[in-house]
Amino acid sequence: MIWHPKNTGALQPEELASLKSIFDDITRQPWFAKDEAIRLSFARYLLETFPGSPYDPAKHRSVVEKSARMFYGLNDPP
Repeated sequence: MIWHPKNTGALQPEELASLKSIFDDITRQPWFAKDEAIRLSFARYLLETFPGSPYDPAKHRSVVEKSARMFYGLNDPP
């Protein structure tokens, strides 16, 4: 888990890289909408959900993917 003792509300570089990694992975999925506004909304969701708070990819990945499928996924993926 990525954690730092003084939660400043700002992401540390390794936390930002971790969120970017999950963003890239999920937005590459065939079920994820390809519209740029949807991608921006998903990025905003990630930053608002983890605003400098600890983010554990192993723990949070499934929840983030389920949310992405529900709110940003295509009804009929290619």
